[in-house]
Amino acid sequence: MANKLKIVMTTWHTPHQYDLMSALKDDADFFVIENMNKHWLGRPLPENAKMIPFYEKGKYDLAILNIDQQCVNTGIYKSKVLPQIQSTIRDIPIIIINHGSPVYPEFLQQHSMSAKDAENVCKKKIKEIVGDRVMVVNSYTGATDKEWGWGYPIIHGMNPEIWKPAPIKEPWIITSLSPAGCDEYYNRAMMVEVGNILKRKYGHELQWARVSDNCVFDSHEAYAEWMGKAAIYLDTSVRTPMNRARTEAMLSECAVVQVSGAHDIDRFFKDKENIFLVENGDPEKMADFVYDLIENHWDEVIQVGKNARQNAIKHFNYSRYRKDWLTLLNKVLYK
Repeated sequence: MANKLKIVMTTWHTPHQYDLMSALKDDADFFVIENMNKHWLGRPLPENAKMIPFYEKGKYDLAILNIDQQCVNTGIYKSKVLPQIQSTIRDIPIIIINHGSPVYPEFLQQHSMSAKDAENVCKKKIKEIVGDRVMVVNSYTGATDKEWGWGYPIIHGMNPEIWKPAPIKEPWIITSLSPAGCDEYYNRAMMVEVGNILKRKYGHELQWARVSDNCVFDSHEAYAEWMGKAAIYLDTSVRTPMNRARTEAMLSECAVVQVSGAHDIDRFFKDKENIFLVENGDPEKMADFVYDLIENHWDEVIQVGKNARQNAIKHFNYSRYRKDWLTLLNKVLYK
């Protein structure tokens, strides 16, 4: 592109937006409208971005906005952000990033409705909100009939210089699984039970970011340092798109123990080489497996962590991420 694009967006998922802006630093300037649902937190604002108070017609080339399954719930403020800004933006194309999957039984599954019926309701409502605009999804599985059934997959990219392993790993078992909300979507009950079993059976503490008392961080740097020291990272999510926190852990040379069936696992990972896969739905087996790794297979843990970092650098880098986004931007702007 001869001239840098001017892209407008609203605050939403700061780490995701930080990496998008950083990957496109030579291609676009970003103008960010803060809203009451999300503030810009946890990452510095890139040099090619600035906060603006409101949208001004005629100043931008494109808008990149955000959505997830909770936006079907008109009783929460998150659902208001996209309609409000869409009603203002009439002069430029809009791309919508969908950060979730149609798993929201807490709100949608009523009375005798099956989980599948609730998911179909979610898909229909999201389709009505998105309309005929391009909807980016954060995994290839997200675009299949297992999840939304449509969408344009773009997998995240990250800067490996931000996520670095400590020289010496600690025998910590950690997770950054979201601490609250959408329990089914995150398979959170299994993570809670794995933590309980590790504590009860082995006296080993699961360190859970933003949940455990010693895992509340006052800066992104402190969070990255904590992750870099840990040996093992747990992920029980299955229906979430490609998990950013898991990639952060891999870049930090954590050996990731992941329940089977998650998005795009077979596409990017190999069991016992750059990830450990365990059966979903059996928290005791997962806890036993993880503790056995710590006690009896330390060298394998370290090697899988090292392999995970190299694999993550190969697949989840800014160069590939930039290329994927430029391909889409060209399609949308110059179709």
